[in-house]
Amino acid sequence: MENTLKQISFKRMNSDEFKVYSKWSAKAYADHLIKSGDEKFRFKALIAAKSEFRDIFPEGADSADNYLYIVLNENNEKIGVLGYQKSPFEENAAFVTENVIKEEYRGKGYGKSAFVKIQEDAREKGFSKMVLNVFKHTPVSYAMYEKNGFKVIEDHGGSAIMEKIL
Repeated sequence: MENTLKQISFKRMNSDEFKVYSKWSAKAYADHLIKSGDEKFRFKALIAAKSEFRDIFPEGADSADNYLYIVLNENNEKIGVLGYQKSPFEENAAFVTENVIKEEYRGKGYGKSAFVKIQEDAREKGFSKMVLNVFKHTPVSYAMYEKNGFKVIEDHGGSAIMEKIL
């Protein structure tokens, strides 16, 4: 992975983009629940994922206290989705709800650059801490979070909760 940060930008997700995003995001989350061992049955994983998705985004792209962005590269191409919400559990904490870079752009520094930028965005909005859930079967993501200063605060077997003071 390159050491320099890539030139990326964020665009707030609109309602039409949210409809497309919501179709694959809940399914992808259900897949992670199964791979992590947190859920054994596909139909239960889908129900859990869709329920959590509705809780996080009750008003879609316009849900209060949610910052859902499309990540754009230096050529203004859509290369991923990254977002966070005001934590429902802790004052002044931003909880990461999505962090996905398209496969063809992975390993090139875009994910790291986008994640650095999202932390700056949260800090500018007054958050003092960022918290996230990471699945252990995604070792590249886990390592990226650790390299960016996140520490495990809870271990749940197939996943971990990590945090960083911003």
